[in-house]
Amino acid sequence: VISTILLNLTYGMSPPNIVSKPKVPAMYWGKDSEDGQVLVVDGELLTGILDKSQFGAAAYGLVHSLYELYSPALAGKMLSILSRLFTRYSQMRGFTCRMDDLLFSAEGEQMRQDALAAIKNCGIEVAVDYVGLADKITDPHNMAPDQRREFHLRMEEVLRDDLKMRGLDAMMKNRTSGITSGVNTTCMPSGLYRKFPKNHMQAMTITGAKGSDINVLQISGLLGQQELEGRRVPLMISGKSLPSFRPFETHIRAGGYISGRFLRGIKPQEYYFHCMAGREGLIDTAVKTANSGYLQRCLIKHLEGIRVEYDHTVRDADGSLVQFYYGEDGLDVVKQKHLYQFDFVASNYNALKAKHKPKDALHALDIETAKKFAKKALKKPEKYPPVMSQLVPSRYLGSVSEKFHHGLSEYISTNPRQLLASKHGVANRKGQFGAMAHDECNKRTFQALMELQYMRSLADPGEAVGLLAAQGIGEPSTQMTLNTFHLAGFGAKNVTLGIPRLREIVMTASATPRTPSMTLDLLPEITDSTAQSFCKRVTRLSLSEVIDNVQ
Repeated sequence: VISTILLNLTYGMSPPNIVSKPKVPAMYWGKDSEDGQVLVVDGELLTGILDKSQFGAAAYGLVHSLYELYSPALAGKMLSILSRLFTRYSQMRGFTCRMDDLLFSAEGEQMRQDALAAIKNCGIEVAVDYVGLADKITDPHNMAPDQRREFHLRMEEVLRDDLKMRGLDAMMKNRTSGITSGVNTTCMPSGLYRKFPKNHMQAMTITGAKGSDINVLQISGLLGQQELEGRRVPLMISGKSLPSFRPFETHIRAGGYISGRFLRGIKPQEYYFHCMAGREGLIDTAVKTANSGYLQRCLIKHLEGIRVEYDHTVRDADGSLVQFYYGEDGLDVVKQKHLYQFDFVASNYNALKAKHKPKDALHALDIETAKKFAKKALKKPEKYPPVMSQLVPSRYLGSVSEKFHHGLSEYISTNPRQLLASKHGVANRKGQFGAMAHDECNKRTFQALMELQYMRSLADPGEAVGLLAAQGIGEPSTQMTLNTFHLAGFGAKNVTLGIPRLREIVMTASATPRTPSMTLDLLPEITDSTAQSFCKRVTRLSLSEVIDNVQ
């Protein structure tokens, strides 16, 4: 059916050749299955399953490739056809989700129980470790009276000090996330009663139709740690998180860890914690809309005048120069997605040739000047400037960025999939991709087509790139969580993240950030223990963190 659609859509044109990866990993289909690759040769779908990566908002899929090879109109037509086809198919076949799809097998249930066994001891072990008594207390469950007294005194000190409590929260969250991911990796999907593709819930999430792994984990596995403002559930003045727990309880359940799942139901205390986290999410959404909206407005008002001019420079409303080329290579992001997919261009040589019409374009362009200059510039880079700084890419064919030139030259010299024909114009028909090779597509014609493709991918003059940049920051900021979150595993250090950090960078442009941080990349020979000791040496240590009491 898909092949028929493709052949009818491209009737009278060169049919498409596409090699793409589906969203469903190959391992789900079995050892020798060929469904781990979507292969379309001359408009015929040979192998592979169509899922979200082919007709969803994903790069290099079926719809994206048709957009690139033919036109936006044809890609839109394809989406309309698929929409009608799938609607009709689901009316005929139907699709449902059963209880069987959510249940674990007996082995899966046992694996879940084994993974959750660590919950019982996790809280007390972390607490003993955090207050520095791990050496003295060998068995946290059977402490001597003096050990218990010492432990309670130190824990009280931690619980009364917000900074120390942050550190304990971070350590607990680190340990509990290990338990949650343990359940996820051991039980999903191997522990399920029904396996993919017979499991309809898995079919939905793996193909990308609806839902995610987290949804399945919460239904079948467990809910995990509930967080409020990046912390565990806070304590009341009585030292309890809820009246049903003991004061200063160390068990992770008291800190908001939910080992229950929606399939079997959760305990009243867990339900309450879950409602707290849900409420925070709703408040967060309501509050951050105004913040991110104003941030976006500020950005747009400042950047709305910036656009690409006819000489490819990026200028402000008063003509002052912002960039010599948009993004330093002059390319439009939408058009350049397939620019480095050399195999795709070589296997669809005829379709792209028909689209770009090189014969019409070449008589208006200077073909030789840029090539000669580029050769000299690459041989002696210290003597000659980059070719794009001397020759305008819209007039001189071959005036391309250095990165593109290197990539193209390397591909042409290696010819990895033998898609480029020999000098005599004979394509190599052997190998997996032999059917996609074209006799006309030799190294010289391929290079000319790629350079023309680069030229066609340049940002159009008049493109309001400032506005695009403002929207590019504004749109993700509305998805961002509002509050600062804790950096797991870094003790009591709190880092400004999300919208407050974005406001600090963009709106106030503060020279002294509130929480400066630095990321250092370690050399490969540095061990973890060396890195840890270095961290400890450069960390600020106050006297109050070292001494227990003053006589």
